[in-house]
Amino acid sequence: MTDDTDAALDSRTSWLISVLGLVLLTLIWGMIFTFTVYSQAIETAFGLSSLRVSTIFSITTAAFMIAGGLIGILIARAPLRPVVAVSGVVFALAVGLMQLTTAYPALVLLFGLLGTAGGTVFVIVISLVPQWFDEYEGRAMGVTFIGNGLGVLILPPVWVFLLERMSISAALLAVGWTTAAVILLSSTVYRRPPGVRATAAASVDVGWVRDRLTNRAFVVSLAGFSLLWSWYFVLSVDLVAILTTGGIGRTVAATAFGIVGGVSVVTRLAGGAVADRIGIRVTLTGGVVLAAIGMGGLPLVSTQLSMYVVLVLFGIGLGVVAPLFSPILLNRFGAANATALIGIFNIGEAVTAISVPILLNVLTEVSGGYTLPLVLVFVLTLLGGWLFYRGTAPQAA
Repeated sequence: MTDDTDAALDSRTSWLISVLGLVLLTLIWGMIFTFTVYSQAIETAFGLSSLRVSTIFSITTAAFMIAGGLIGILIARAPLRPVVAVSGVVFALAVGLMQLTTAYPALVLLFGLLGTAGGTVFVIVISLVPQWFDEYEGRAMGVTFIGNGLGVLILPPVWVFLLERMSISAALLAVGWTTAAVILLSSTVYRRPPGVRATAAASVDVGWVRDRLTNRAFVVSLAGFSLLWSWYFVLSVDLVAILTTGGIGRTVAATAFGIVGGVSVVTRLAGGAVADRIGIRVTLTGGVVLAAIGMGGLPLVSTQLSMYVVLVLFGIGLGVVAPLFSPILLNRFGAANATALIGIFNIGEAVTAISVPILLNVLTEVSGGYTLPLVLVFVLTLLGGWLFYRGTAPQAA
């Protein structure tokens, strides 16, 4: 480690990058993954079926994971500032053009661009922040990943407030352009630490990717990581509908995702402290188990009390898993070419993001209810947690 790197790590610039990451994740995650709150407004305003609206969310999420992941691989050796700036411009253009069309294909394209820009920034944030810290890496990641929780805590009431006063198109413009402005602001400071910029990391090419995808532990970890998020994508797109089907009022149900985010904000920092005592992989697996239990209990929710119980389980699971997976992956498979590494796992997760909401919708129609699909998601979540735990075991094991 060079003297320049020593001076840069844990510095004011480091914390600025971490805090900007918090704000970015709050806005980006809050806009894309609170789709369940404003999906009906899109369905009504644009005359779309519930399946088409579900498909828009799946494509947006897939673009977030796949395109963001691919770009993460491509920019492993590139300067980050221009990439962040271009992402901000694309984000602004996508929501701006939504004001000019009601056509389903155009909406799919524009939401896809939104997901691509958001996914690119996400990969940069979660791979860059750890590189700027040494002594306070865990705390910094906890601070940054609070943004995911704040996004699903703050944005649902914001959507409700805006939709009571304006059209869905205007609401998307207000939130989207605010997000784009913060992305452009971040582009002025987002860069790799000096020592990392000077390091000659292995080139990211087809051979580099092939070596990872032929590594058994890597593939098992990738499969597990993809599956363990199954529960989250169900909540993102269908939580309000599931709760209202169980008898919960729509106004109360609309706040449910925010409660998950609120609980997760508290547990993100607490989860790091627990991980230091019992181990980071064990802690993450515990979080996955709690989220799976919440999914198993979701079909039984019929009162506000039972709803709050499962929401707390989801919140603890999210708060534990979100900040811990990135350090686990970088520690197990190396921090060189961090954006490329995280990018590959984002692509794997995209398979779940695409398939689970659509699978849920189809199985619900076939079975006549949510019970069977949610039990399946419960099983997939537990399987993912087990595979990720096995795949990221230290090499000596």
